Amino acid sequence: MRCPGWSRPARVYVDAKILNMHDPGLPREAYVGYLVEGKGMREVKRVEAAESDDAEVLAIMFAIEELKVQLGRFTVVCDHESVVSEATKDNVKNPSDLLKRLRRLLDENPSVKLEVLQSNPAHQVVTEYVNALKPGAQ
Repeated sequence: MRCPGWSRPARVYVDAKILNMHDPGLPREAYVGYLVEGKGMREVKRVEAAESDDAEVLAIMFAIEELKVQLGRFTVVCDHESVVSEATKDNVKNPSDLLKRLRRLLDENPSVKLEVLQSNPAHQVVTEYVNALKPGAQ
């Protein structure tokens, strides 16, 4: 049942990509991004991360920090099931410092929810950005 004046929270899809992940001879470059469903808002930035879990946590944190004032209430949707699970569990044994920061950020922003999704539209946003960085890209 919908209540007058209440709207569905915005859905913010996040993703991360680490270039050269499978070639130890090349430097790794990590990028994170978000896409706000139906609003045309999107952003990508480079971050320092060598592992995919860390990059996904940074993507979630990036979206929350960038959008918490603009959107107020929203749901962050991430396709990295283990990160979402660890971030939303009541008790986590030995969480990393980065995961502790994410959990604290979620606690400080109760109007922001986090959920997992298998197919992620933000993946395309980050992929397009990274592909545009390649030599010869237009």
